[in-house]
Amino acid sequence: MVPGRYFTWPPHTQGDFIILRRTVAIVLVLGVSSSAVAHEPVFSLGPETIWEGGVGIETKFEFEDARGDQLSALHYEIIYGVTSDLSLTFELPQILALEEDGETEHGLGDIEFRAKYQFFKKDLLGAQHKATGIFGVITPTGDDDAVPALSTGTTDFLLGVSYGYESRSWYQFLTVRYRLRTERGDLDPGDRLFIDAAIGFRPWQREYTEWDLVALLEMNVELEFDSEFRSTTLPNVGGNTVWLGPTILFSPNPQWMFKGGVQLSVYEDLNGDQEHSEFRAVFAIEFHF
Repeated sequence: MVPGRYFTWPPHTQGDFIILRRTVAIVLVLGVSSSAVAHEPVFSLGPETIWEGGVGIETKFEFEDARGDQLSALHYEIIYGVTSDLSLTFELPQILALEEDGETEHGLGDIEFRAKYQFFKKDLLGAQHKATGIFGVITPTGDDDAVPALSTGTTDFLLGVSYGYESRSWYQFLTVRYRLRTERGDLDPGDRLFIDAAIGFRPWQREYTEWDLVALLEMNVELEFDSEFRSTTLPNVGGNTVWLGPTILFSPNPQWMFKGGVQLSVYEDLNGDQEHSEFRAVFAIEFHF
């Protein structure tokens, strides 16, 4: 393209056709990103929804060493696109090992049902803004009598909102989630607030049908409010933790994605006498069709 010369419609020259082809390619890559493997943070929820009638399957392995407890688990997710703006998710956790105070247990965890509704979307040349509302229900399906318990023993509700910016080179995410916990007999467990932020980039500019790699730096702030038993605050429960670490998203093609990352606990302010958190890791495989 000659400097100072603008693209004309209909295209008259070979240069105009090249500009048109590149523009269409950029728009297609961003426009179909929600209908293929979604780019979202690894340790949080993002604003992506799947296309109408689309199905996503994810298997995720997690390991966490937090507040003296060690957890390893597999999570199985099924996502369905009711419309292009509304997606439903069913998540089944299988706890491989939960170690607490020298005791270890395994089995089914608490099942979660989740809905995401995309209420804002703005397409720009080579970029896209999205915002999504989140609602979820976590059911006490795990064994609450096990030692340690595999369930919270309460039906909890998840409310949140997620914003994302995506371009050919850069990504930005910000998600706020609030977990409302219900009472269980004389116990009133503390609610939780999650504030998640991530920034990422694509080192290599690839075509839509080719492999793709995105690197992210994720920060997750977890605030757990006081728990009460018979209106008395429990002394060694609750507190705040900040996690920070790198994550990777790799797509060999538009249907498959492999993602993973590691985070360290970089700041903690815990109530009473509690051990500090160390690190956590996640590895997941997604397939959309």
